[in-house]
Amino acid sequence: MSIRNMDSLFEPGSVAIVGASLRPERMGTQVMNNMAESGFAGAIWPVNPKYEQLRGIPCYPRLSALPRTPDLAIICTPPDTVAALIADLGGRGTRGAIILTPVSDTIRQQVMRAARPYLLRILGPGGIGLVAPLAGLNASAAHAGAKPGKTAFISQSATLMTAVLDWAQLHGIGFSRVVSVVEGGDIDLGDILDYLAADDDTSAIIMHIESVTCARKFISAARLAARGKPVVVLKAGRSGDDKVYDAVIRRAGMLRVYSSADLFDAVETVARARPTRGTRLAIMSNGSGTGKLAADALQYVHGKLAQFSPDTGKRLRNELPPGLLLANPIDIGGEASAERHVAVAGALLADPGADALLIVHAPSSAAASTGVAQALAPMLRQSGRSVLSCWLGGASVAGARQVFADAGLPTYDTPEKAVRAYSQVVQYSRNQALLIEVPGQVPAHSVPERQAARNLVQAARAAGQGELAPADLAALLAAYGLPLASEPAGGNVQQLRIAMQVDPVFGPAISVGLGGSAGRVVDDRAVGLPPLNTVLARDMLRRTGVGRALVDEREILCGALVHAAELVADIGEIAALEIDPVTVVDGVLQVHGARAVLGPRRAESSMAIRPYPQELEQEIQWQGGPLLLRPIRPEDAPAHVRFFSQLDPDDVRLRFFSAMKELPPTQLARLTQIDYDRAMAFIATRTGADGQAETLGVVRAVADPDNQKAEFAIIVRSDLKGKGLGNILFQKLLDYFRSRGTREITGEALSENIGMQQLMRRFGGTVTASREAGMVDLRLALDGKTS
Repeated sequence: MSIRNMDSLFEPGSVAIVGASLRPERMGTQVMNNMAESGFAGAIWPVNPKYEQLRGIPCYPRLSALPRTPDLAIICTPPDTVAALIADLGGRGTRGAIILTPVSDTIRQQVMRAARPYLLRILGPGGIGLVAPLAGLNASAAHAGAKPGKTAFISQSATLMTAVLDWAQLHGIGFSRVVSVVEGGDIDLGDILDYLAADDDTSAIIMHIESVTCARKFISAARLAARGKPVVVLKAGRSGDDKVYDAVIRRAGMLRVYSSADLFDAVETVARARPTRGTRLAIMSNGSGTGKLAADALQYVHGKLAQFSPDTGKRLRNELPPGLLLANPIDIGGEASAERHVAVAGALLADPGADALLIVHAPSSAAASTGVAQALAPMLRQSGRSVLSCWLGGASVAGARQVFADAGLPTYDTPEKAVRAYSQVVQYSRNQALLIEVPGQVPAHSVPERQAARNLVQAARAAGQGELAPADLAALLAAYGLPLASEPAGGNVQQLRIAMQVDPVFGPAISVGLGGSAGRVVDDRAVGLPPLNTVLARDMLRRTGVGRALVDEREILCGALVHAAELVADIGEIAALEIDPVTVVDGVLQVHGARAVLGPRRAESSMAIRPYPQELEQEIQWQGGPLLLRPIRPEDAPAHVRFFSQLDPDDVRLRFFSAMKELPPTQLARLTQIDYDRAMAFIATRTGADGQAETLGVVRAVADPDNQKAEFAIIVRSDLKGKGLGNILFQKLLDYFRSRGTREITGEALSENIGMQQLMRRFGGTVTASREAGMVDLRLALDGKTS
């Protein structure tokens, strides 16, 4: 169901507390106290027949006695009462409920059935509720609330949620939303991520997860959220193949941390740290020992020390007394004044060879720590660079930490924590870079012989085979550009293993690593989710020791990984696949051994990421020649750049609502690397006179998480306007979204964009004036109802 009616949970105008109490041991007492003390500006209505008032607020005996229908109900009553309460609330028009009472699976199902007819959204049953500080809402059983901030925290552990709230109060960290999520209920992790992705009050998301149920929805929501704001994940529990979760988190562009300590530091980091433009760290300390501790920690996380430029060296010589080395980490001396701290930090921030700065300060009689912090903070806040700090010590540096916290600058207790935080920032930047890197075309083998491969496997299944026979296996691999060699692998050639196993949650997962007998001893694997492209395959190889060693063979191996992922996506009857060993000899890929286990055909939905929908390709005749209408692919990026360069500036302005001379890399990635489960973009393409594929037009739409509406945009190459191509593309888009049950196509256009308005009316849609001056709203019903 996703985000429908979830505003009732986070921004209600009225709240009923069913089971509110005064008895200390009752959950309803804690909830009542939290709501009464949270500063909520709306109506609070306790419901309990045993009381006439609670905390000076009138108490009502039953729901029917309330002054009006509550937007949100918090339920703290015995399990056997919950389903009937939900049915009563739904019938009265309540659209949000938080059920804090733990219930059995049987009652849980009764609750879901009672809520479904009314689209009443339920957080729980179980958990400890939510906190929305900006709305003055503490709809939880937690012992503490939260101050307002821009970071959201989602947790599947109630105890961890309370610990984070307690820690945040001590450190002055605020939150936009804090949510206790219970898997198996109505609202799950994917729903919360979808909501927070569009939440203007949230600029970063911290998430603790123990399990995921709806894999595809979770990944789609995570990819959407992580493209717009940092998302940090702590995954608890290492059952199954933990590398699959690594692959999921990396593929979505999120950052994984591995301990509760790192999670607490990540809250500080995402709330206050700025992105880094590279990996080179400058370290400044007022003592050589503390600087060396930071440098050692940086080496442990495979970080890089910045090399100072000659100009920086000149500036530093003027600021430092004789005898101090001009090296990184730079020791500015235990007697350094606040002025020296500022001068050296300014020089390091100006160095083009340093991407970020870490300041490590220990208490000194030469300059009070608070004074040093007060001198540094204005310059660091305005620098725009990534700056982290460690004020090492106790009471004497508490004031300095507070100065930096008030200035929005991240600070940590130890040099090691600060360096780990920096490595998190770097890793997050790398994960984000993967999202916008343009994949190249797969070398060698291009189009798999899909139908022949499907026929072969289906025949084997019909014959009762549980595993493909050698001849059939060789033919299957050859159909996907993975030739099976007749001779064994040579002893002096590096061997790899490519495999596929079906994860119980995320479906098929591809792994690559050391092959042969050595691979059975050493777990040198990286895991990825199909489908793969060359960027993702290259990243997988770089995460293995054997892949890093095979520099010259890497691109060939990338192609093999992409082909293996295609095979897995196309042939749903493959239950397990092992290709081992794989070698590259004289630039030629060779497979020396393989095994394919067969099983019932997997549903396409079993794949966590929807693969390229090849079935939507359509060849038509247009303007006397063939024209292919098909979904866009990441590999279309170069053609898309050429397409954009052939648009008139005015057409660009009408489409993007601004003047753009070129597509920034981030926007190019968003346009060509789409989530086929949520969005669709069809291009019209043909082979140009130069033999390259050329894009003639594109139409796209993104559905909301509830699949109620899809917002569209369309543009045709400027020299081809007026030839009917826009109509063809728009019809293709309408047919697709109508087939998936979307109710409405919407859009917006500049009032002067007459072509868009005519297109919408031609297909039976409406054009109305927008609330925004100079704009019009476009609507077209797909379900036969009036827009």
